[in-house]
Amino acid sequence: MTAGADWPVAGFRRRQLRPELQAALQAQGVAPVLARVLAARLRQVPDWAAVCAARLDALPNPDAIPDMTLAVARILRAVQRREQVVFAVDHDMDGQASAAVLWTAFTAHFGVDPDLLRVVSSHRLREGYGLTEAVVERILEAPPGLVISADKGSTDEPRIARLAAAGVDVIVTDHHGIPPEGPPASALACVNPGRSDSAYDPTICGAAVAFFCMARVRQALLATGAAVPSLAPLLDYVAVATIADCVSLCPDRAPINQTLVRQGLRRINAGLRPCWQVFAARREDPVDAEAIAFGLAPAVAAAGRLDWAEPGFAFLTAADRPAAETAWAQLQSENEARKQLEARVRAAALEQLAAEPLPAAACVFLEDGHSGVHGITASRLVERLGRPAAVFAPRGQGARPRDEAGGAPEVDALAGAGAERDCGDSATQPAGGAELLSASLRGVSGLHLRETLAGIAAAQPGLLRAWGGHAAAAGLSLARADYPRFKAAFIAACGRQLAGQPLRPEHCSDGSLAPEEISLDTVDALATADPWGREFEAPLFDGVFTLRSQRAVGDGSHRQLELDCGGRTLRAIWFRATESGGGELAPGEALHLLYALGANTWRGQRRLQLRVVARIPEGVLPAD
Repeated sequence: MTAGADWPVAGFRRRQLRPELQAALQAQGVAPVLARVLAARLRQVPDWAAVCAARLDALPNPDAIPDMTLAVARILRAVQRREQVVFAVDHDMDGQASAAVLWTAFTAHFGVDPDLLRVVSSHRLREGYGLTEAVVERILEAPPGLVISADKGSTDEPRIARLAAAGVDVIVTDHHGIPPEGPPASALACVNPGRSDSAYDPTICGAAVAFFCMARVRQALLATGAAVPSLAPLLDYVAVATIADCVSLCPDRAPINQTLVRQGLRRINAGLRPCWQVFAARREDPVDAEAIAFGLAPAVAAAGRLDWAEPGFAFLTAADRPAAETAWAQLQSENEARKQLEARVRAAALEQLAAEPLPAAACVFLEDGHSGVHGITASRLVERLGRPAAVFAPRGQGARPRDEAGGAPEVDALAGAGAERDCGDSATQPAGGAELLSASLRGVSGLHLRETLAGIAAAQPGLLRAWGGHAAAAGLSLARADYPRFKAAFIAACGRQLAGQPLRPEHCSDGSLAPEEISLDTVDALATADPWGREFEAPLFDGVFTLRSQRAVGDGSHRQLELDCGGRTLRAIWFRATESGGGELAPGEALHLLYALGANTWRGQRRLQLRVVARIPEGVLPAD
């Protein structure tokens, strides 16, 4: 394949639905368009009314998660004896939401004095994922009686052993993969539904594990005669973490996640916390999963991506609206910086890839890159090129001194050296002083990234200094001198595993809509299935429209369109149109478009609006 200009063209296909499932859903009273969409995603017929009701009393007992009873007994003792407790959390949205769950449960529900608590958020660039040596050093500066990890810890036995040797009990709450040798032996408890001896749904996120643990602590406190308010209000934090962490949301495969998010969104839209009042202030439509995924989560995560993660926690737990406004302004500023940085890094990666024929995997090393945006950049490369991607830079690139970061006074943070989010293995600085590179990797269907890295590590011992992840995302570090060797091994491994598979972006359509179905009624029917997300993708449709007019908006790469549909004029927005076939359009031209159906509310007036995803080339899909 030649470079740049001959990069793969996106493929388009229509989802295959199961007619018997569609009929069964319609028999339950599900709207026809929604039944059709669901029948292309579900494997079995659910009780749709029960899915929508999302009853908390229908959730399975979390005591099925191993070590739950042991963890609850130790936490109960810490609460009753007023022990010093540290919450050690990750720097991403799931980690910060987990911190909010733990902090709020202890202070607002269990009556614990905040002076007895500390939150230690890891630094992405300098420290990375896990209970690293730097985290342990900071914890041991003022040793607590108990450490509760959230969204990490399952693979950190050496550091947990060090804490245990210092007389500190460690309870791990996590959802990441367990290493072959099993849970950390030195932990008092490892509450993780991903354990082989777990009978609970392993798809829940880290904040959900922390929430269920706190819910069981509440039950233990009630049994002692204490009056403890319900922890259900904390489901707003669980919802945003579940959406942001891209765990499954398919109703028949992850019903717990569906329930948690539906319950959380109801509380977010009730606006009971200052953070939700601030977030919703600039919106006229209800907050849905898309608003969280593309509006809230990137902003909260931006602080942890670029520097210290405290502003995200400060926003979520703000005591009043002015404090929430201040934290949100800081997060917005960080997010704008993240967008600009990401655009620069993505452009540099594409320029480097365009210099030579494109292999089975996109692997780039950017001398002036920034590991805080490498995960996003790798994801964008996968979207653009339809193949696995790995983005490298010098380790810790972009980190700023602690005194430039600010942060909430009740939150502790520390420095170290980093690996990518959602890696199951800790990334600790190896001995020897070799200059290290760190990378974020993203995969495609048909490739298991963690197994791919395991194969490379086994075949070439010592090549990978630290690595971890799961099927779709991973991170690693290696010596600069070893980058060419890894690149060759990674491309070769991906080529073998993906042989015969078309390496191109793929768009899926739920088919065409009749003109009368392109309506706000259909928008509302589809909205009843929210939250959409991983393994339960939001519906896209395709249809032919005549262009009436267009104008550039934003930075000039976006287009606002007026389309003719059987004599009706429809409004549409096309983000990044110049990248997806919308650069040269003429009034009167017939356009076969892939689009999402939505609504836009402005000054109290709600209007139908299409969001164009791509232009479908002639002959690729039948235009019915």
